[in-house]
Amino acid sequence: MHGDWISVLLSWWPFVMLIGAYILIVRLNRQRSASGLTAIELCEQQVAETQRTNAILEKIAAALHKDPVN
Repeated sequence: MHGDWISVLLSWWPFVMLIGAYILIVRLNRQRSASGLTAIELCEQQVAETQRTNAILEKIAAALHKDPVN
């Protein structure tokens, strides 16, 4: 009887370890940065800032193209 329980526990051990590893990975990936934002929120902010920068650079390029300095 005692050997049956050990056999069952040993057979389920890898499955339990996989679930534990998955939970650990999910928790580590959900950690927030020092500012309290998630990685996705930080990436979204970076994309928005890059878009603003590109718009400004396009305006500068259009102004330079329109009125070149001789």
